[in-house]
Order: sequence, then C-alpha cells, then structure tokens
Amino acid sequence: MMEYKGYIATVEYDDSVGLLHGQVVNAGPYPIVMFEAADVEGLEREFRISVEEYLTSCEEDGVEPRKPFSGKLTLRLGPALHQRVAVSAIQSGMSINEWIKHVLEDRVQSA
Repeated sequence: MMEYKGYIATVEYDDSVGLLHGQVVNAGPYPIVMFEAADVEGLEREFRISVEEYLTSCEEDGVEPRKPFSGKLTLRLGPALHQRVAVSAIQSGMSINEWIKHVLEDRVQSA
C-alpha cells in the first residue's frame, strides 16, 4: 500500500507486461484512479500525480473530493450482537466505542 495526502493506493505487479499497477481505493466520486510505472520510484511519482489530478478534476467539476478517512464509522450490528458487544465492553471496563476500537486494532495488527 501507498499513502499520499491521506489517499491510499493498492499496488500489484503484472509480470506479463513488467509493470507495477496502482489504484487509489478511497477516491470517492471518481472511484477508479489508476496509475502505473516500471519501477517503485516511478510508481510513487505517478501516484502523487494521480492524486493531484483527482483533486484538480474535483475542483474543476465542482465536486467535493472524498476526504481521506474521517475516523468515523457507522456499523449495523443487529440487536443480539449489539447486546453481546455492550456486555463485553462493560466487562472490559470500556465504552462500546473503545472496545470496538481495541478489538479492531488487535485484529489489524495480527493480520
């Protein structure tokens, strides 16, 4: 993964053409922002150029660019899971938000 100005890109290597391909995963109204290069240095440069072009396109089109991850996340758990989460949070001495954040941080670190 790559990051520039809060925008995240995934990278894949295509051995059939010998190129690295990147795609911005959080570019909102323009969901496909792609770039490619033959080496890492070129890929980083193309990524930055793509983000800048995305921001320029949004401005020219009067579209608000998607903000890179606000930190807010809405979950729909269902009543039974909501209850189990609440009980687990209370037993851990945490708020539901703190407990979910803790569980997610643990999971992401182990992935």
